[in-house]
Amino acid sequence: MPRTFFAFPIAIALGLTLGLSGLLNPASESNKVLPVLAQGCTHSANYACSPKTSAMLVRYNDLSAASVIPNGSTDWTITAHWYPASGSDCTLVAVATCTVTWNGSAWSIGSINYPGNSGITNIQLCNTEMCGGASLAVGYTLIVRTPDPFGGYNLDNVDYVTTAVPNGTVCDGLSTTPVSQTNAGNHYISTGNSNLCNWSCGVNGGSMTISYN
Repeated sequence: MPRTFFAFPIAIALGLTLGLSGLLNPASESNKVLPVLAQGCTHSANYACSPKTSAMLVRYNDLSAASVIPNGSTDWTITAHWYPASGSDCTLVAVATCTVTWNGSAWSIGSINYPGNSGITNIQLCNTEMCGGASLAVGYTLIVRTPDPFGGYNLDNVDYVTTAVPNGTVCDGLSTTPVSQTNAGNHYISTGNSNLCNWSCGVNGGSMTISYN
């Protein structure tokens, strides 16, 4: 009987401890579901030009850092966030989707859907690479054109999230599978970076890796 009475309060204490841990560290759970917008949205005025260009360097690697060829299409959701001049959040957004495909001989981009608010007006592939290239890397850079559809607001950051990733083949010929269908990268728009005013493959942006087992 004494064990029963002691076990009950211990169980309650343990439950409270775990519950408080989750409350004190909400990122431990939320990041599993929403692995985006890592930089937050607390940003003052950035370089005064519109439209701006966001960029994301994408690499396909296995867990040993060997390059992987995707056997098909990768689906993307790209979300641009604007910081209100009189606020502290990023509720003003534009969302576009697209698909990037390796067809066995070349990269291509297609199935592009632009937002109705004209916050994203162009998405292109740049700097494509495959196993036989000089760097032996596999991947590309996505560049995104982001006019300001709201007026008087500043582009704060752009999220790049995969929603579907195909199986792959390591450059040495071994088959492999993606660690996750969801992979996320974030391009934070730094203050005063006039490089972002150019529609160019030379824009400096973020980088991310799509990992395979």
